[in-house]
Amino acid sequence: MGFEELTIVLTAIAIGSYFKGAVGIGLPTIAVPTLAAFIGVEHAIVVLTIPVAASNIWICWRYRKMTSDVPHLNISLICAAVGTASGTFVLASLTDNALLWLIIIWLGLYLLILAVKPDFQLKGKAAKRGAPALALFGGACQGATGIAGPVVATWIHSYRLQSKTYVFAASLMFLAISGTHVFAVGGLGLYTEDRIIQGLWAIVPTVLFTQFGMWTTPYISTKWFNRLVISVIVIMWFKLIWQAVG
Repeated sequence: MGFEELTIVLTAIAIGSYFKGAVGIGLPTIAVPTLAAFIGVEHAIVVLTIPVAASNIWICWRYRKMTSDVPHLNISLICAAVGTASGTFVLASLTDNALLWLIIIWLGLYLLILAVKPDFQLKGKAAKRGAPALALFGGACQGATGIAGPVVATWIHSYRLQSKTYVFAASLMFLAISGTHVFAVGGLGLYTEDRIIQGLWAIVPTVLFTQFGMWTTPYISTKWFNRLVISVIVIMWFKLIWQAVG
């Protein structure tokens, strides 16, 4: 990977980490498609499991006092972990092009949900019954494609939590998913020495820009950041379609 390619990858990680800290989503959604363009989808997913887990650990530790504010937490964490472990077996058995199309489908579904149900709110019995299924689905999405954001972000957003609580809730769910993903990927032998080293180096910009994003949360509108994230997703979505077709 040359200097220009490395700069693009590090910039994507930095931007994704910043959004992760500010609004609770963004790191894998932005970094996986960018990194995949240079090293392949499977390689990108495996490398990014390490910084993604680190970013979630950092946010959850900083916002740990908000645990009681997250609804249906325990069952959701368990289901998310189970879904991730199951989805990782799909990751180990599919080709790069098949994984590309899975990411395209997930991103497309996310955009469709936002267009059709922008103000949807999940509450009461529907929230209690839907939480395990959505957590399982989000975990499976992470295990298979490295991106759980389209499911988790809309699901947690439907609770209409305060901005910091939303960031914590999404990150806590991602922590259950990304933590399980690290162990599942390792158990399947997908880590190599080079991939581990690359993942550890990626922790540095990830933690720095995640913290920077957390500092800005109280001062910058979450809605504005959501719009920016959606814009990036649209760009990456079309880029992935062009790459898959080509």
